[in-house]
Amino acid sequence: MSEVLQHLILIRHGESEGDVRRAAWKRGEVVTAAKMPEREELIASGAKQCRQAGLWIQKHAIGTYGLRAFDGCYVSSASRCEQSAVALDLPSAVWQEDHSLDERNRGRVRGLHPAQHRQLYPDSFEHMKRDPLHWPPPGGELLVPDVTARVSQFMDNIEGARNVIAVTHRDWMWMAQLVLERLTEAELLTVNTDDLHNAQIVE
Repeated sequence: MSEVLQHLILIRHGESEGDVRRAAWKRGEVVTAAKMPEREELIASGAKQCRQAGLWIQKHAIGTYGLRAFDGCYVSSASRCEQSAVALDLPSAVWQEDHSLDERNRGRVRGLHPAQHRQLYPDSFEHMKRDPLHWPPPGGELLVPDVTARVSQFMDNIEGARNVIAVTHRDWMWMAQLVLERLTEAELLTVNTDDLHNAQIVE
């Protein structure tokens, strides 16, 4: 008899160098990305967030439900996600890299300040503002259908598992609401993605 998924825990990576850069942009500071986004690392506050998240998981997920361990522990290939998984410090966790959990590829605009995006690719910038779910970044992935397809792929990958934990990214977790919670696109657009904080746990 096939096993049925009972627990799926999704975690956004802890605060990273990229989060610091974007926060500086919001304050009006001019900061250039020193690395490609997939290479940006966890910072000390992000590691602390993940340790706290790990304690919560041990108490409220593993402890409450009497789980001995997760039978699937998956992580995006981005450095900050792999470091976040380690910082969770979950007993018996053996992490497996899964590219279906990777960050949305923003192509030629990844790491660009919004003003640079507007200057270099004005049509792309206006499309992003007008229709974010179906905006095609130059050389990158759409949220719908590309990232949603990867959410579905991940669910296929874990078929047969009972208890799964995954460390991933904000846009991935946002699109998971469309696939797993069956929100409509109109409902999804009302979600404030700033509420998907670093080390946010969704069960």
